[in-house]
Amino acid sequence: MSQTPRLLITGASGYIGGRLVELAAAHGIEVAVLGGAPPGSDVPATAWRLGEPAPDPTVFAGVTAVIHLGHSWASDARQKTSPDNINLVGGEALARAAFAAGVPRFVFASTTSAGPAARNAYGRIKHAIEQRLAALPAIGQGLVCARIGLVYGGPERALFGLMTKLVRMTPILPIVGLDRRVQPIHVDEVCAGLLALALDPLPPRDGRASSTYVLAGPRPVRFADWLRMLRRAQTGGSMILVPIPTWAALLACDLTRFLPLVPTVDRERVLGLAGTAPMDSAADLAALGIEVADAVSRLGSCRPARRRHTAEAVAMLRYMSGRSRLPVSAIARLLRGIDRVDPGALGLPRLVMLWPELIRVFEPSRPHQGHRLADRLHLAAMVAECLPRPKAARLARFSSLLTQAMLELSALPFRPILSRRYA
Repeated sequence: MSQTPRLLITGASGYIGGRLVELAAAHGIEVAVLGGAPPGSDVPATAWRLGEPAPDPTVFAGVTAVIHLGHSWASDARQKTSPDNINLVGGEALARAAFAAGVPRFVFASTTSAGPAARNAYGRIKHAIEQRLAALPAIGQGLVCARIGLVYGGPERALFGLMTKLVRMTPILPIVGLDRRVQPIHVDEVCAGLLALALDPLPPRDGRASSTYVLAGPRPVRFADWLRMLRRAQTGGSMILVPIPTWAALLACDLTRFLPLVPTVDRERVLGLAGTAPMDSAADLAALGIEVADAVSRLGSCRPARRRHTAEAVAMLRYMSGRSRLPVSAIARLLRGIDRVDPGALGLPRLVMLWPELIRVFEPSRPHQGHRLADRLHLAAMVAECLPRPKAARLARFSSLLTQAMLELSALPFRPILSRRYA
């Protein structure tokens, strides 16, 4: 085995997987991927999907550990808990192939909602995979199951992305499971735990199940309080939460598919929230050396920067589209694009946020690769092109063009100096 640890990761293009690849590479760990690689990443990838035959044994050569994050939600919705569910069959096939090739450690990413009577198919399938993997012959200490709590932070994807979109969309939110207690944990803390489970000697378990560790916030909070924290962090405002029964929430999930400006809500995620229950995680986190930061303080510390970041994105999109009213989906799309290439606020003057037309005095006169403002305006232009064009009278269009031309001429003397600010 080589001196440098080598990880083989499935689900690397997902929410947790993408961040795990980044952190592993930052720690000097070699990473290879089964399936799709994260966008923009140059890690070596081998084409493979759940439900396909086990990968060729050469894929596991020199691998220190396999971290299995891949999961097909579509299979859960279609096959439920059938023995032919590709998550169940594919997870077992992958583990068998890894152990047969001599891989010392196999880390399976499960969930705190896993259980034989879980309300959603996702929780029941995850529990069934745990049981099937534990029954594999001669696994010894090679199998580790990580039960992961409510993950937040980083790019707005998966369940975290859905929740942030919902709390930004409206101050009044009908929701299910408000009194349920959830265990928020930052995505970086989850990745640190997965790396420890994959590469470090496993800590003693004090008589408990030897292969299961809980990666979840040690202090559960009410789901209602969590949503209010997210709302304050995203917008600085408060929100009114309206409890609704599960059947009404499932009906709303079906309706969101036909509403263009409302994020689609998956039934499986609603059922998972309705049936979630806290698990004791403090001992496991301490044994793995993972310090979980308080979610309230972590969200609160990033609130001013995130609010300014969002305000700048809105101003740039208004500038490029010429529209004062913007769909929430367009703003979210621009924020995701900015976060991928250059996260954080630029520090545009507050007057610019009030009157986006002033952005033109900071914009370089010629295309400038690497200019932070120019790069973001390019992203805003691509998002603006997807917006429907409002109908306007011919006289109004002529007046608008004349105004734009006058503003361009007024801005020309200032651009050579002010555009350097964001180079």
